[in-house]
Amino acid sequence: MATACMSAAVASEPGTSGFVMRNHAPFAALIGVPGRWPDTTDHFIDLTWNASSHSAAERGDDFRVVTDGETHTLTGRLQWPIGERFRIGAELSWIQHTGGFMDGIIDTWHDAFGLNEGIRPLLEQDQLLYVLQRNNVDLARIDDDVSGIGDMTVGLSAELGSFQRRAKPGTTSGYFQRIPWRATFNVKLPTGDIDKLSGSGKTDVAVGLGWRSPPKTGAVFRWWADAGLVFSGGIDIDALDSSSQVYYYDTALTWRIVRSFDVIVQFAGHSSLYDESWEILGEASGQVAIGGLWHVTRSFSLRFGFTEDVLAESAPDFGIEVSLIARRW
Repeated sequence: MATACMSAAVASEPGTSGFVMRNHAPFAALIGVPGRWPDTTDHFIDLTWNASSHSAAERGDDFRVVTDGETHTLTGRLQWPIGERFRIGAELSWIQHTGGFMDGIIDTWHDAFGLNEGIRPLLEQDQLLYVLQRNNVDLARIDDDVSGIGDMTVGLSAELGSFQRRAKPGTTSGYFQRIPWRATFNVKLPTGDIDKLSGSGKTDVAVGLGWRSPPKTGAVFRWWADAGLVFSGGIDIDALDSSSQVYYYDTALTWRIVRSFDVIVQFAGHSSLYDESWEILGEASGQVAIGGLWHVTRSFSLRFGFTEDVLAESAPDFGIEVSLIARRW
């Protein structure tokens, strides 16, 4: 069977499929756009720490939005297989909004590479100020450090196999026919606290499809791609309308430079999360990530890298992500 062959190939080597890669902007993170899960048929557990820096402000005739600060997120995830085709998983985060420590580092980074500083020179170093106003009334405001449990996500994925029985060896069409397909289903539950911007107070559902490079033992380059749709249940902030449907996408490429180390390049984004004309909340998001995955043993891996926004304002300016991954027990 195609699925059985595919599963055996994936399980025979250390697995990787890129960063979790979420939009951790304080209001964007309330919507349940799913992150990337490791591509493995083994049991696995991982612990991911992400620090994202935000620096954006916008004002209109009847609104004002400021996101200046950092979000630190510690996420635990567990995934286990059910037979050869299905996997179920759960994740829960601890979220902290703080003034942080990265402003000076980011300013140096932007200066070194000639990147756009945006409004950073106009804001205080390492301050925390998240404000959402409409008609001079605060809909949300955080100016002191807060932390709390985030929204919990549970998910199911199903390997759909490929069209490799029809594939002609050595042809372009044959390559595409050997690409494995996967279906995903995720539910974000309202376990967080909207007052701390750690949860939306509503339930979101996401469905998607995923693809990856055909299985090949010893492959140097591998790729993954995902696309899907989030059905948002909204958020518990009056006078702020979330988009009922959000499209998301995620692509990752890995290069195994030695047996124990992969270089990762990844791009991810989504359509607008809110039905607003504001750039910070109402525009599409895009982020790029670069880093690596060190296969310490066949059971333990360490992934690390940084993210940079490519569609300004709607995603964090800069982020750091570090993960410890355990599998095969």
